[in-house]
Amino acid sequence: MDREKTVAEPNVPSLTPPKNVLDDEWSQWLIGTWGTAAESDLGQFKNWVKGRGHMRVEPGLGGQFLIRKMDGHATEVSDEYMRYLSQTQHTPEAEIEKLRNLPFENIELHTFDPTTGRIVAYLFDSWRCVARGTGTRDGDRETIEWEWSVAGRGTSVRITNRVGEDRLAVTERYTLPDGVVMEDRVQMTRVR
Repeated sequence: MDREKTVAEPNVPSLTPPKNVLDDEWSQWLIGTWGTAAESDLGQFKNWVKGRGHMRVEPGLGGQFLIRKMDGHATEVSDEYMRYLSQTQHTPEAEIEKLRNLPFENIELHTFDPTTGRIVAYLFDSWRCVARGTGTRDGDRETIEWEWSVAGRGTSVRITNRVGEDRLAVTERYTLPDGVVMEDRVQMTRVR
């Protein structure tokens, strides 16, 4: 009987939630609303799109996750990229015009793996992309490596730097399945 109990115990899940691992200084500092300004390069197209939006960060699910909700829209699409779509891809003018104010939303859930201390993150966006990320924080820098699936493919590395009490700088470099690289650069300022 004692042998059966010893064998069974490692398989019994703990019913106690992890301690509130998101009471660290970075997580608490990040909570709030941020204004965003972004620009992106896509392969040969430098600054192919620019955009603006907001990011809202709040604790959720019993304080075990940070929930990041982003929304925004394109504010400018480069003439070079528009010509490429029209002349090379034969994209109809009506579709090209939609790019000029293209809306975008995503939601991310971030936490820490209690056994390793590494960041674990999930992302879902309005283009039906799903990503799973893992990463680390070191001082004023967070690095997350993402694997994209469903409507998105490829991988990315996002580096977030705290550059002031109320400012973040984010660079995310995507490697798409065909080898093309896209790089997003985002400046965020806390909304007071």
